[in-house]
Amino acid sequence: MAQEVGDKAGAIAQLEELVADGGGAALASFLHLLPPEDTAYTVSHLADDTRTAMLALLSEHDADLAADLLEHFVDEHAAEMIEQLEPDAAAAIVDAMDSDEQVDVLAEMHEDDAEAILQVMDPEEAQDTRKRLEYDEDVAGGLMITEYLSYHEDQPVREVTVDLQENAEAYGEYEVRYLYTVDTAGLLSGTVPLRSLLLVPPSRSIGSIKVAEAVTVNVDTPLDDLHDLFDRVDLFAVPVLDRGKLVGVVQRAAVQEAVGEREAEQFLRFGGIIGGEELRTMSVASRAARRLTFLLPIMLLLLVSASIIALFEGTVERLPILAAFLPVVAGICGSGGNQAVAVSIRELSLGLIGPGDFRRVLFKELIVAGLIGLGLGVVLFLIVLVWQQNIYLALLLGVSIPMVVTVSKCIGGTVPVLLKKTGVDPAMAAGPIVTTVVDLVGFFTVLTLATLMLDKLR
Repeated sequence: MAQEVGDKAGAIAQLEELVADGGGAALASFLHLLPPEDTAYTVSHLADDTRTAMLALLSEHDADLAADLLEHFVDEHAAEMIEQLEPDAAAAIVDAMDSDEQVDVLAEMHEDDAEAILQVMDPEEAQDTRKRLEYDEDVAGGLMITEYLSYHEDQPVREVTVDLQENAEAYGEYEVRYLYTVDTAGLLSGTVPLRSLLLVPPSRSIGSIKVAEAVTVNVDTPLDDLHDLFDRVDLFAVPVLDRGKLVGVVQRAAVQEAVGEREAEQFLRFGGIIGGEELRTMSVASRAARRLTFLLPIMLLLLVSASIIALFEGTVERLPILAAFLPVVAGICGSGGNQAVAVSIRELSLGLIGPGDFRRVLFKELIVAGLIGLGLGVVLFLIVLVWQQNIYLALLLGVSIPMVVTVSKCIGGTVPVLLKKTGVDPAMAAGPIVTTVVDLVGFFTVLTLATLMLDKLR
């Protein structure tokens, strides 16, 4: 069987045959043998109806495997695949997911679809999931898992070890590096590293070996604070409290993953993908809508830039060579502005600057922009002089470039700060705004100077 899974095309074809045959056991056996690095590729290359049929079969024969398969995909894509299933089949798979993954996937679904799944799930599990769905995805409550082990602080070590041994299989998916002790009121009283159980007499209470001054976070602790916390402490997981009561555990890996996803989403938004993740295996309508949301406003903004050129139509008609250099000016300005945008967004994400640092960013960018603009201006002056043999045209462009580059970089550096101050996502809006404004400045500067120098340029 392992050799048959060898090439990706063969694996896809065999998987299609197994789904068509409807044998859930054979399908599960094949998927277990599929190399993990090929899983996402193979499943994503199935036709939509075949993939849905595969998940429906697995929901009956091996829901845990189906849940594991979906972890290879981003939450939005996993949610789309689950939404294609009947509620019973979808609920079986969601039930098998880790608690944090359940929330992530259900949060990406349409509200009616998510509720239909919750209605079929185990009532206690569904109630717990609904409560966790109320938390923002970037706070401890939204990132925590509820698979943890807690014991009353008066329980003897012997009882705890027996419980661990008798339920070893059930606890396999739990965060078991630490145990947590609670008092009679259900409030967290301490943390016990698992290794400590092996080093004390079994008659002692578990509370006697607890770390009383445990590091904890609240359900509303934001992602940035969690990230900073795990940078400072050498822990794999931290208990999450709600008014002192233990309600979950947030893991270092979950925080690192959330930070990585946020940075990836910022990169996508900066590139014009609205709404987070996009993959080509996702629905065409969803992908088209996300891209149009970004491109339509840009088209309207660029029409404003075109109006500047139309305003100087007479100058361009009398000096057609300008039309060849306007894209050069626009390209240099846009690229320079976007460099500054990228630096500001990065510094904002790292907490190095804030909404009140407008003047500091402007001053720092002004010095760098002036030097870069001067260098580009000298180079362009020499190129145009040699190419066109027109010193006035060379002067026009050589003087214009330092001016527009300086303006574009200052705008690019400060716009993200202003957007952050007004509550608008800088990664999404800064690029189009900066591009349009610097194009306006660039075209207006060059064409105005050209109009003033027209007699000498001809």
